[in-house]
Amino acid sequence: VYDLGQNAPIMPKLVVSGPAGSFVRIIPAELLKPDGTVDRASCTQDGVRPAWWQYTLNGEGTESWFPKFFYQGGRYLQVEREPAAAGGELPTIENLEGVVVHSSSAPIGQFTTSNDLFNRIYKLVRWAQRGNMMSLMTDCPHREKLGWLEETHLNGPSLRYNFDMASLLQKTVNDMADSQLGNGFVPNIAPEYFIASTTNLTDGFRNSPEWGGAFIMVPWQQYQFDGDIALLSRYYDDMKRYVAFLRGTAKDHILSTGLGDWYDLGPKPPWGSQLTPPPLTATAFYQHYHWILARTAELLGKPEDVKQFDELAAQIRVAFNQKFYNPTNGQYATGSQCANSLALVMNLVESTNRATVLNAIVADVRKRGNALTAGDVGYRYLLRALADHGRSDVIFDMNNQSEKPGYGYQLKMGATSLTEKWDAGVGNFGSQNHFMLGQINEWFFHDLAGIAPDPSGPGFKKILVRPAIVGSLTNVRARYHSVRGPISTEWKRAGDRLQLDVTIPPNTTA
Repeated sequence: VYDLGQNAPIMPKLVVSGPAGSFVRIIPAELLKPDGTVDRASCTQDGVRPAWWQYTLNGEGTESWFPKFFYQGGRYLQVEREPAAAGGELPTIENLEGVVVHSSSAPIGQFTTSNDLFNRIYKLVRWAQRGNMMSLMTDCPHREKLGWLEETHLNGPSLRYNFDMASLLQKTVNDMADSQLGNGFVPNIAPEYFIASTTNLTDGFRNSPEWGGAFIMVPWQQYQFDGDIALLSRYYDDMKRYVAFLRGTAKDHILSTGLGDWYDLGPKPPWGSQLTPPPLTATAFYQHYHWILARTAELLGKPEDVKQFDELAAQIRVAFNQKFYNPTNGQYATGSQCANSLALVMNLVESTNRATVLNAIVADVRKRGNALTAGDVGYRYLLRALADHGRSDVIFDMNNQSEKPGYGYQLKMGATSLTEKWDAGVGNFGSQNHFMLGQINEWFFHDLAGIAPDPSGPGFKKILVRPAIVGSLTNVRARYHSVRGPISTEWKRAGDRLQLDVTIPPNTTA
């Protein structure tokens, strides 16, 4: 068993010698069993047999072999040698390398702080991002390799700060358009060469608005980060067809289908949404899609569409509050971190109630000993709710620890890339290389380093520089190569003195 030292998507490069007909089997895995052999539990699920590589020697001296197509995620390679016939000579391994495989999307971001744990978290997430960057953004590089769409927008900013994602995400949006049905429906997975559960459009594994709505969110984020309106323009009519499909399934403006805050931290093992009603997350995004379409219609010079989508967004907002707002405690639905954060960030909260909702979010984190509960859908909005309202101190405390499920805990458990579950658990559906929960890297750049796009000047034509000076941090340094050129910030704190150095590209303002 060989330890490559890093969990990553790999192809083995083998140099071997031995008799003709003897063969070498190379079995990858992310974990080891107590006896030192590979443990493939995290790379598979019930009914799915994991794959491996196998090379048969021709017996002509030293032979070199490298797969043409197939990659697999793992850190460990278990090499099994077999003779051509029972009792025969075994092949000899001369050399073995694990070659990391990924898309050529160029790295464009660097980040470092005075906090070693944060530096390790940044690398943990970055490895998972890179490890799932193929011809599409996969969920994991072994068990499924599927293009689950929610990750492309919930982690969109986190990805874009680290890599030049414009081309790959354009291709991803093309996949969504190819997968769209005639009735406007966009599935959870694109390309949809696999249906996770049933073909029924009421099945959350096929139809979850937080997933399919990536068809709207990713083009919008492309515009925000790159100033590129091409995707919004090209697919505007198809995006309209998608929200029309959703409207056809809504009852009194409330959607009921979806997976909700997938893999949140509740009383049971991770599965589904335990703390937040799925109709709340689905309807919050449903309203937000109408808001984006109204803004897109403004950009495209379609005043009638602006009016229509703004009116529909307002109607959904009213219905959302009637359904989910609890005037007794000033919170939404169950009062979960996800529920309150989504409502706050998506401007669903009345102005007179915003402080109450924010305080409830902070109180929930604090009462749990600075622990998170939000999952796949809610965590980005928990970060944004806190950071956008000046409470990055709470985010610092939440992530500057290793005792509760989260990034530090995963590192403590030995992870070298981001895991599927907050607690790094294995069992059924427990990948050790998932970029799903990697939204913290957006906070590192956008808030700790303070490099944020100004909505009034998309594509970083205008830049907001407002670093969060929090916790015990004494130094934060970041560089992001925007479409207009490199942007860098560094701040240092010593006693009561703060020094901030900023560089912006020509022809931009900050």
